[in-house]
Amino acid sequence: MTASGDGYYAEWADLRRRSLQYGEERDFLRERRDELWQAFLRESPPLGDDQYGAELEKRLPGIRDALFATFDAYIDEVGGVQERLRVNAATYEGAEGAGVIPSSRSV
Repeated sequence: MTASGDGYYAEWADLRRRSLQYGEERDFLRERRDELWQAFLRESPPLGDDQYGAELEKRLPGIRDALFATFDAYIDEVGGVQERLRVNAATYEGAEGAGVIPSSRSV
């Protein structure tokens, strides 16, 4: 977005490019979340056979659920930014083309 004497000009191509970058980031985060989930499954139970391990084992499901809920909320937010950028790009692109008068053919 650039400023001019008349206000702002949105460069829809840049908005679209940023939208694609946020989509790639969302996909990257999903992959890391899935890898972390696999690590939890693979390493369970990673706790010792003492009282500390027993206590942590009781608390681990709640900790794990909170961790993944936060991860999912962040992924959703990144996806939301991506979608809003995509919509804005389409809106600005449409508005830019709306001021163009189609050429008429001479008869």
